[in-house]
Amino acid sequence: MDNQLKVIQEQLAKDSDLLNELYNQERCEINPRRKLQLKQEIEQLNQNMRDRENQIEQRKQELKAKENQPETQVNSVESSPPKSDILPIVNNSININRYENVIRRPLIKRLLIIIGCITIGLLLATLVHQNTSDYSNTLCPNLKENININLPSLKSLSCGEKYLISGSILTDKIEGVKAYQKNDYQNAITLLQNARDKEPNDPETLIYLNNARIERYNIAAYTIAVVVPISSNLYTSLQILRGVAQAQEEFLSKEKYQPKIGLKVLIADDANKVEEAQKIASILVEQKHIFAVIGHYASDLTLKTRDIYEKGEFVSVSPGSTSAELPRPNDHFFFRTIPSLERNTIAVARYLESKKKYKVAVFYNPSSDFSKSFLDKLKKNFSDFNIEIINELEDKDKYKYFHLFHLSNPFFKPSKAIEYANAKGVKAFVVIPDGGTTDYSLRNTFKLIKASPKDFVIVGANPLFTDETLLLGEDVKDRLVVTTPWIQTTVSQSNFANQAKELWQGREISSWAVTAYDAAEVLIQALFTNIKEKPTRINLRDNLASPNFEAKGADETDKIKFENGNRKKEKVELAKIIKSKCSEFGYTFVPQEYQEQDIKQLESSCNL
Repeated sequence: MDNQLKVIQEQLAKDSDLLNELYNQERCEINPRRKLQLKQEIEQLNQNMRDRENQIEQRKQELKAKENQPETQVNSVESSPPKSDILPIVNNSININRYENVIRRPLIKRLLIIIGCITIGLLLATLVHQNTSDYSNTLCPNLKENININLPSLKSLSCGEKYLISGSILTDKIEGVKAYQKNDYQNAITLLQNARDKEPNDPETLIYLNNARIERYNIAAYTIAVVVPISSNLYTSLQILRGVAQAQEEFLSKEKYQPKIGLKVLIADDANKVEEAQKIASILVEQKHIFAVIGHYASDLTLKTRDIYEKGEFVSVSPGSTSAELPRPNDHFFFRTIPSLERNTIAVARYLESKKKYKVAVFYNPSSDFSKSFLDKLKKNFSDFNIEIINELEDKDKYKYFHLFHLSNPFFKPSKAIEYANAKGVKAFVVIPDGGTTDYSLRNTFKLIKASPKDFVIVGANPLFTDETLLLGEDVKDRLVVTTPWIQTTVSQSNFANQAKELWQGREISSWAVTAYDAAEVLIQALFTNIKEKPTRINLRDNLASPNFEAKGADETDKIKFENGNRKKEKVELAKIIKSKCSEFGYTFVPQEYQEQDIKQLESSCNL
């Protein structure tokens, strides 16, 4: 075996053993902080293993190419040349005994046979290539033979052929995916159901289970995709997938309506990387049987993929992109179930005004379209509320202090930023990290919050609505508020919340699960109810863009409606963090206006 290949394979085996050990520790760990740390270590190790697998594949290809190279060495001339009617042996691997009779045939006849074999081989290779090309455009087909292509560009997409969330070590799930890959849907159903019984929190398992049921019982189905940043932001990805999985489950299991046409869901991992998101978008638009995509989560990725979807006449419904640059006047296929930044920034301005904070420092990521867009809207609305941003520096200070407010700076120093803010009389910060598209933004935000004086008011953008923020504990309790479209308590009595408790065994619901559920409900309403004829991407878009369109979402008191792609929703929640015995993290988000009596009532019922 090639030494380089052997070393990489040995390291991969060691990483696999370590991964299993970390999984076991994480499953048994009861301390939320340590549990989150283990999850982060697992994510990093998973990425390392994916890199090593790519290295192995690349090395194998290099070795194969080397083996296929024609021999350039010229054999030395023998003292006695071969007879003219004997074919020279040029491949030492030929079994001479097997071909003993053939070797003695006339040369011209032998050459004709060889040429014929080569011609047939080339024809077969061409046919195989054509078949592979055909199947590459029918990813996760319904009611057709499901061919596993294993193209490198398709490694991050699956309807059940591979698991993208590697946090499970359940044999049932692994074997269930293998059964799905082989079209053994009955066995896949049994194994995936067993996996779901053991790990009910895993939305990927439920989606694959429902997809397998559709195939097993020969139900024609429409397919939608959901794109999430699994390998870089697992928490948010799980929440989005739970929302989509819940909508799919509810649709397929309605007692009074067993659909003649089902709903399949394809999962894709864009890793919060622009290049990967664009690659996935290009693949999806070519899948003519896929009608729409739920995604992307981060505004930066949505902005970089919108032209691909628009050109492919492919509907995208984002549950997380709030950028004010979305949608453009000519974005006819983009919709979102999360309110735009305009509403978010007005909420921030009103809150600061209520706290009588008229001078603030704003921290953001200048390389993030979302972060810059949020800041631009802040400037506009702050001027209406007479709030001054002190980091709008004069020319003489720009180069000296510009870096102080950049969350993406790997050398960011909270102490220097706080010192400058104090010198300017600032007692309030607004922090706008990106959605996880860069390495340092969220990390620096947490450093800044922890280092800030306790009397500072801090307002954060919606990427901070995450369990990692809750784990800051006392550093954020009663002093940080973040923007969010929903808080679980606001929909706690709805059918959505009750169903979520049953499906996910009491797991806390975030706003991302809600907006993703709404996105799926929007597509279900449009595909299965409003469109009477056979749906197409065009009539799906026309349906959603109609001023008469509305759909029921998680909040049953507020129907989902669109205006130029934006959701018609006036209210944006501000969430604060309180100590909570009901939360697995020891802290939880509640509406900012909640008073002590509301919190006591909430705690007494543990209705979170």
